Amino acid sequence: MKNSLTNLSYQILKIANREIPRSTFLKEISKLLIDWFKCSEIKFLLKIQKNDSQFELVHYTKDNFDYNIIHLNDLPQYLQVEESTGLWKSILDNNFDSSSTFFSEKGSFWTINFGNISIPYRIKLGSTINNDSSKSDSNYSLLISPFIYSNERVGLIHIKNLEPEVFSSLGTTMFEEFSQTLSVILINQYTQALLLERVKELDFLYKMSNITKQKAISLDKLISQIIELIPPAWQYPEITTARITLNNKNYPNTHFDKYEHKLVSDIIVDNEKCGIIEVCYTEKCPEIDEGPFFYEERNLLNNIAAELATIISQNKKEKTI
Repeated sequence: MKNSLTNLSYQILKIANREIPRSTFLKEISKLLIDWFKCSEIKFLLKIQKNDSQFELVHYTKDNFDYNIIHLNDLPQYLQVEESTGLWKSILDNNFDSSSTFFSEKGSFWTINFGNISIPYRIKLGSTINNDSSKSDSNYSLLISPFIYSNERVGLIHIKNLEPEVFSSLGTTMFEEFSQTLSVILINQYTQALLLERVKELDFLYKMSNITKQKAISLDKLISQIIELIPPAWQYPEITTARITLNNKNYPNTHFDKYEHKLVSDIIVDNEKCGIIEVCYTEKCPEIDEGPFFYEERNLLNNIAAELATIISQNKKEKTI
């Protein structure tokens, strides 16, 4: 068992070392976990290190993957009505029934048949009780373990299987060791993903600087070259498209109205708006800071718009000389 979990940690670490977007990483390791444990559902919650009021929430089944950035107070609306929901708060708050055989010393909850837990005790756990508590869909195995990082509870992992007694052979202590390893990998990969985005941003700014230094380049060509640089600087380059509109002329001349996820920044020259720059995702992406975009991507777009304004202003002056 221990060697198996060590191997699983190694497989997750290999995925983490690839330079891929955070949501792609989370989807891949969720699939790995659900296949490894042969379970029906994986959920985990993790505090975002750059913003203590926000958490990443992942929900993965073989048919669906959901990834959201949420505030903890909004958690119930994402979990909806679920019998185990009350357990999450107890485990996160480190306020569990230490005398219960359902909890380990570190606060992991483990049952081989949730439906067999008595109604009074399920109420004590803070679980939502269905009118028909004998329903077969409550007879599932459940394992919830906290993520503990630097002596702080920063989240949890929730593993559910519709078959009872699936977890009866799992050792809680060994799984808790694995969950702590997983929490370290998750946090470090998040930091790595942010660093990768900053590297991409710096690379963009360097290349844009080289473009603006070119002599005898037309404004149309300069704008076209800048547009080509934008997708690789964003989190999902393969689904990123950009457009600059200047004096009612579009570069390129494509329709952006159909795209739901969009960042827009005004181009202001001599205190007047003369155009906009737009960056869109052509597919639905997880919500993060500003829609599916990082705050840093918003700042980068504003900087591009400001640089374009400087170029346009200079171009106008040169034409009047």
